Amino acid sequence: DLSPPSPLEWSEVRWKDLVVNWGRNTTFSHLLEMSTPLHNDGKTKSGEGAMQKKMILHCIPKAASTTLRRACYKNQKESCKTIVFPVQQDPFGYRNIDDFFRVVKECDEVNHFCIQGGDALMSVINYEGKEGSEEEEDGDDDEREPLHFVHMVPFRNYDDWVESAIKQIFSIDGNCDRAEKLLDHCYGYRELYMELYPKAVLSLLIGMTFDANGKGISSKDKHHIMLYNYQDVDSIMSEVSDIFGMEPLPRTSKRHKENRGEGTCPNEISEKFHKCHDLTLTSADAIRDLKAERKRRKKNDAAMKGLFKCIKRGDCKK
Repeated sequence: DLSPPSPLEWSEVRWKDLVVNWGRNTTFSHLLEMSTPLHNDGKTKSGEGAMQKKMILHCIPKAASTTLRRACYKNQKESCKTIVFPVQQDPFGYRNIDDFFRVVKECDEVNHFCIQGGDALMSVINYEGKEGSEEEEDGDDDEREPLHFVHMVPFRNYDDWVESAIKQIFSIDGNCDRAEKLLDHCYGYRELYMELYPKAVLSLLIGMTFDANGKGISSKDKHHIMLYNYQDVDSIMSEVSDIFGMEPLPRTSKRHKENRGEGTCPNEISEKFHKCHDLTLTSADAIRDLKAERKRRKKNDAAMKGLFKCIKRGDCKK
């Protein structure tokens, strides 16, 4: 088929409609049905005097995250010469909010930034500067101009996402023993954390907008959140970049982890996950108390790590 691709279509959906209607069987088409089309009035591209746009790609396991992480990592290394990047698997600032805003400030040539989606410590909307910093209230983040951040969050059907994450566990471990024992306590393992499902990631991000008390220049930044079908990651990244007057992020057409071999975990694993988390899926709303959520996650992670250690040693108490 040599016909040109159809133009990008934009729709707007209310958060409360997403919360109520996004369940196990929801597809991207279902989301479009509850949305309102937005029409391009010819003013979409950033014009003279507009705030500079930067795209933040929220990387979520089993939603083309490896493709995006590797693309962002190579783009940083090739485009930004002001920072000597450490040798690591993830892009600079992927899991560290202070490093993220450093690379935003110092690498003006970079327009696409990947971060770990669903990380409660990645306060990209309500950044308050380095923790424990004794600098003046404005902080050195004020050395940059305010920016318009476009947050890109991938969508994947819940059941498909769960099954793909479980298969990844089997591909790495060769069995599902650890996942099963952790799920007995409703703890996550590898990619299979409820906090990493797109709706939960969006709940956290929306919550940050309610708690947006950033200091200095961060309080003047603008934020828009876009939900897209993860299967269209290459065309979406290219077309959205073009709309905002950016060069597209190279290498987003590459695919990783597609050929993972045969086999997966028995049905009991997905059944345990659904028993633990389906209610969370249907009842998820914006996380408005971020401090309490961070405290809850920290406590939960500590308990999970303690259980994981005894599973590895084989001396867990029943």
